[in-house]
Amino acid sequence: MMDSNFHSEPVRLNELLDDLIANHGAIRVVRALAMRLVSQRVRRPQADNLSDHLRRDVGLPPGHPPPPFREPRL
Repeated sequence: MMDSNFHSEPVRLNELLDDLIANHGAIRVVRALAMRLVSQRVRRPQADNLSDHLRRDVGLPPGHPPPPFREPRL
């Protein structure tokens, strides 16, 4: 498997920031960084509270063991 993020030479942070500031301006870059730092991260939904039917639909094992099998009464 090939890593698509492979860089033959190290990325220089100063050059990257200089390019960002040159293209977008210092105020916009600082504002974007500040917003990224203070914004809350989106949490992934927890699968613990899903029903067994929904868990099966998304490929997860059942959350609870199945009820015991009872022989039919004839």
